[in-house]
Amino acid sequence: MKLLMYGVNQDTVSIDDIDRYKLSEQEKMTHLEDISAFSGVQEVCIISSEVRSEYYLNVDEKSFKHGDLLRYLSKHTDKPLKEIILETYSKFNKDVINHLLSTLSGMETKAKGSLATLKYAEAAMKSADEKQVLGNVLRKLFQKAIDFSKKMRISEAMRPLYLTDPSKTIEILKDRMDSLSEQKFVLFGTDYDTVHLAKLLLDLDAESITVIHQDAEISQKMISTLKDWVHLTNSEEKQTRLHAADLTSVGFRFCNADGIIVASSFDSELLSEELMMRIENIRQTEKKQVVVDFSEEKQEAFNLLGSLVQYEAPSTYHNNDFSDEEISNAELFFEENMTQVTERFMEEYQQMTELSLNQDPNRAYFNLAVGSEGSFDSISRPSKA
Repeated sequence: MKLLMYGVNQDTVSIDDIDRYKLSEQEKMTHLEDISAFSGVQEVCIISSEVRSEYYLNVDEKSFKHGDLLRYLSKHTDKPLKEIILETYSKFNKDVINHLLSTLSGMETKAKGSLATLKYAEAAMKSADEKQVLGNVLRKLFQKAIDFSKKMRISEAMRPLYLTDPSKTIEILKDRMDSLSEQKFVLFGTDYDTVHLAKLLLDLDAESITVIHQDAEISQKMISTLKDWVHLTNSEEKQTRLHAADLTSVGFRFCNADGIIVASSFDSELLSEELMMRIENIRQTEKKQVVVDFSEEKQEAFNLLGSLVQYEAPSTYHNNDFSDEEISNAELFFEENMTQVTERFMEEYQQMTELSLNQDPNRAYFNLAVGSEGSFDSISRPSKA
């Protein structure tokens, strides 16, 4: 058995050519079905976005033929096989794991820490799951890569590398967690950055998360998305209470929150000075609150709530340059932890393969090994030079 990945991205082909590799949702479903029928293919999962198309496979290398996939891509793109061979990159086993861990952690993007690829990986899992071609191995690989990404994104050691606004928002909230009495969060908006921040707040053991949108149905859809994501990624059962709301209850929700996040996609004009004055009048307790405003337009309105409310704009948070040593330590931290996870996964994958070769009927071993507690219990600090 062997893990394989074939792909192209915006750095390996021209803008015009990458469009030829791009897949619509229907095309992705067709490719999943077709490729799963190739000789030797046990599992397949496809990440497809504006900037990359990558095919992840778990195969029996004794019967799988690399040419089958390359010819399939040649037919799809209407390009000669010779060009497909030159334009695609391929990886196997450890290099596949390393690549997925690095990509989903935002280390391949500019700036580092972008959430975009993570979104497409989640969509890849969902599509492959619907087609029933996401088996134990690739499911666990993607789950572990997503879990690793979350741990990197909430790790203080990674701050010198993760400088995007969502990354800074997590820093702000983590820095303020100890001073927030109940860790109740209200999110205004439903764009992907906000959705992912909610996922990270689940990992930070938030007491409650409320999503507010002008349309309560859209808020409810995001809450459903969070619940589906917990199930798909096999996250531990969370005790966090999840609520959907519209603007009719914004006063109560706002007063009860410890942390408030205003997405850039949210119509900030709805958070008017009149609303802030009403919130101030109905406030029953003088609890400390932190407001993270992606729109960076409402500081004057929030200031009406007084000194207990700390206003933060992500783009201006710790704008100090990090030293070369701090950046180097962060890179070392990432590499060491990626190596740990890769080695552990490969050991478990090889154990499962040996059982398969011996025709052991207890195929559930891999589920137990890879899904066991402790796989990510400790994230090491970078070693001293």
